[in-house]
Amino acid sequence: MPRKSLGLFILLCCLIQVPAFAQFKIERAREDFFLGQQARQVTFYTNSHFNRVEGLYLNFGAKYHPRPITGLTLFGDVGYGFKNEKGKRWRGNAGFTQKFLSANQLTVGADYFNRIDSNDDWLVGEWENSLAGIFFHEDFMDYFGKKGARGFVDYRLLQAHTLRVEVSGYKYDRMQRNTNWSLFGGDKSYALNTRAAYPVIPGNEQSLLLISAFDWRDNPIFPIVGWYADVQLEKTFGDFETTGMFVTLKRYQPTFSDQKFQIKLLAGTRTGSHAFQHLLPLGGLGNLRGYREKEFLGDRAVYLTANYIIGQNWLHHVPLQFIPIWEGVSMGVFAETGLAWFADPNNPKAGLFDFGVIKPKDFQSDVGFSIFVAENILRVDIAKRLDRGHDDWRVLFRILDKF
Repeated sequence: MPRKSLGLFILLCCLIQVPAFAQFKIERAREDFFLGQQARQVTFYTNSHFNRVEGLYLNFGAKYHPRPITGLTLFGDVGYGFKNEKGKRWRGNAGFTQKFLSANQLTVGADYFNRIDSNDDWLVGEWENSLAGIFFHEDFMDYFGKKGARGFVDYRLLQAHTLRVEVSGYKYDRMQRNTNWSLFGGDKSYALNTRAAYPVIPGNEQSLLLISAFDWRDNPIFPIVGWYADVQLEKTFGDFETTGMFVTLKRYQPTFSDQKFQIKLLAGTRTGSHAFQHLLPLGGLGNLRGYREKEFLGDRAVYLTANYIIGQNWLHHVPLQFIPIWEGVSMGVFAETGLAWFADPNNPKAGLFDFGVIKPKDFQSDVGFSIFVAENILRVDIAKRLDRGHDDWRVLFRILDKF
């Protein structure tokens, strides 16, 4: 297949895949209803993607909704990574969910999974990362194998807030870079997997995860005003006995006309392991945009970003209507600060709230401006780190990235 045709085929697969989730990102029970209509008895989906570990991963799955049993969904999928190591190319998932109570407030589910996983899903979506690999020779995620099973109970309050309990057991596996293919950027090379000096450590782990998420936004997809907050508490056992806590807080505030202010705080801490799969990275795409990818790594992390967005109404007064997309353009400025660090580099079992010797001057900051097209369907970020003056401004392209 010619390289351009292959790229277009992979692009189509990426655009119709389902999302994935990780630390700082919550997987909620999915709805099986659309616009008030009951789902079809059998539906199909794909989670096909591209990365430097698997190369092209083709995946196909189906969901089955037995008519006699209201609220029950059975699902399964299987896929093949063409460039992965032999014996690791076939992957799959299978499970069920059962909804109870009015408005599907309570969901119980379980699944078996054998997948290539990443803790970077809160930084960049899997399909967006696939496009970066296909067209720009960039892979912003790091990967490990994860095979096991999970059970969960998910309760939704007022169709907005979520309480969730997960119990899971799985095995970690180390993965390597297996391909250097891309449509463009032929003189570039993908980073090693992983980028950090701390390796993925294979082993068995059992996890108890408690999640509470509270959403007071006026619209969960395109919010204008409101608060969002979630807290995740995790305790793991087995080869890795860790305790972790992760907090997210967001505020959306309109100001004048269609202008708005947004602020987001992320904070995380974990004790018990310095294996890469348990660490928190900062820097690059998705956070501290003026810095290199994962320039900072540790078992403690804090990140704060503030954005001021100037909507289309004000920009219509600028005489640039000859630009074809000008009617859908808005702009914004942002400032960020944050840091990831080790409470004690020599002791992974430092207390959960032991933050070591850290001072405000240690935090790293950047500033920049953004150009939005069609309400953030496409965004261009131009950022400058503030700790030194000789670096060029970084330019980052994002697609459908949510604040």
